[in-house]
Amino acid sequence: MRISKNTTRGATVGAMLLVLLALAVPTGAQAAALGAGPPRVTTGTVTHVHGTSGLLQATVNPRGLETTYFFQYGPTLAYGSLTPTTALPTGTTAVKVGQTISGLLVGFHYRVVATNSAGQTLGRDRVFAPHASGNKIEVPKEARVDVYGSPFLISGRLTGLNVGGRQLVLQSSPFPFLEPFVTVSAPATTNSLGAFSFRVTNLFQSAQLRIATLDPRPIFSAVMTEHVAVKVSFRVRKIGSSGLVRVYGTVKPASVVGALVRLQLAKAVRPGKSEKGTHFATQFTTRVKRATSTFSRFSTIVKVRRSGNYRVLVEPKPGPLAPGSSPHLPLKAAPGSTKKG
Repeated sequence: MRISKNTTRGATVGAMLLVLLALAVPTGAQAAALGAGPPRVTTGTVTHVHGTSGLLQATVNPRGLETTYFFQYGPTLAYGSLTPTTALPTGTTAVKVGQTISGLLVGFHYRVVATNSAGQTLGRDRVFAPHASGNKIEVPKEARVDVYGSPFLISGRLTGLNVGGRQLVLQSSPFPFLEPFVTVSAPATTNSLGAFSFRVTNLFQSAQLRIATLDPRPIFSAVMTEHVAVKVSFRVRKIGSSGLVRVYGTVKPASVVGALVRLQLAKAVRPGKSEKGTHFATQFTTRVKRATSTFSRFSTIVKVRRSGNYRVLVEPKPGPLAPGSSPHLPLKAAPGSTKKG
């Protein structure tokens, strides 16, 4: 059988084309060498708002690989809703993208998510909070720790135009902060300068809080994290003349049975060694035990070896309650022990 030269040339040209195509489409290793990687994303603003619909915007850099993206959105950080997945062509520059959603409400969380063969990138969470009136609610930014069952004040200020006589409410999302915010207070009215305050008396677990105006299109403050610490009492009773003492007390709430209890000695820190003037050294430990339906308890017998000011620190398991400490009590070292802390 004879093979013509044209057939041979055709096969040769076809093989060369396959080689060129292989070189043109980078493999994973070649893409990495060219600087490819997981997408870079930036969650943008919401535009074209009409009633409860709006356009979620973002920028996505595919970084040299075929990339898809979508948006997550919903009333909490759990989101709950997704937009359809959309493909982007290969490229190395940021591309503006957007998808229209319905059911959009003020206070909704949203972010962009992009994926390619090198990995997935989550955009920064943003909250839909238009301020068409120019008003803004200023509240403390730092997370706070308050004792279980103890009342506290949240104060702030409404800024902008027409700030006097405006009604606001306090809203809460309990730990682990995945439930929608619900109103937990009666309305408060701003004074002529826009100042307001809420007295909170019923916070029994850590929560995220925010302030909202009672307007057809509400204005929301930044989210404040309020940690609720267990409430600890601390008492000491001598046992005869042996130098032993019983350290005991109560802890609220009753649900922290099994929490670690530390008896700690306050020790001064030399200037320049720490920003804090005092640190605490654990001397003894025990565990919280069951007591009643409203509180738990702890009790242990110890021999105090160093005189000084002591406290009890109770550390519950990670969850809706933060560690809490008792007031300080002065204790004397047992006879024959080291006197100084």
